[in-house]
Amino acid sequence: MSGVGFDFRNESCVVAVAKLTSVVSFDEEQRFLGVSGAATGTANPRDSISLIMRSIIGRPFSDPKLQQDLKALPFSVTEGPDGFPLIHARYRGETKSFTPIQVMGMVFSNMKRLAEKNFDTTVADCCIGIPVYFTDLQRRGVLEAATIAGLNPLRLMHETTATALAY
Repeated sequence: MSGVGFDFRNESCVVAVAKLTSVVSFDEEQRFLGVSGAATGTANPRDSISLIMRSIIGRPFSDPKLQQDLKALPFSVTEGPDGFPLIHARYRGETKSFTPIQVMGMVFSNMKRLAEKNFDTTVADCCIGIPVYFTDLQRRGVLEAATIAGLNPLRLMHETTATALAY
């Protein structure tokens, strides 16, 4: 396979024809990704991370829009040493801190694993759909998260462009 398309959304993700949920949830024993993360997240919302793409990735902690969005999120977010957000979740009995890029990398890893399982081949090259309003920092965050997951993002494509191409 020469490449795969990933569309990372707020509530769900799409890998070619496989629709996924973009939630990472932690409990005392393990990490849950995707559908199992969403199922676990209802029982444990404080340690379930979602809405990374829309609300947090690539935004400095001081961003007024981020501060407004943080009021609605059930999980804990503080300012990291670099001025960007740190997300906190209880995992294996202790509070762990993750950057939004690390959390997005976890979701991309799950999407990659599912794509490899469904297509019965190794997935490396990909194209990633992003919102049209993304800033350069947000774009770089998505690229870094894909790299963490072992993906080679060939291109970031605006959702509107992807829709036009599909039409």
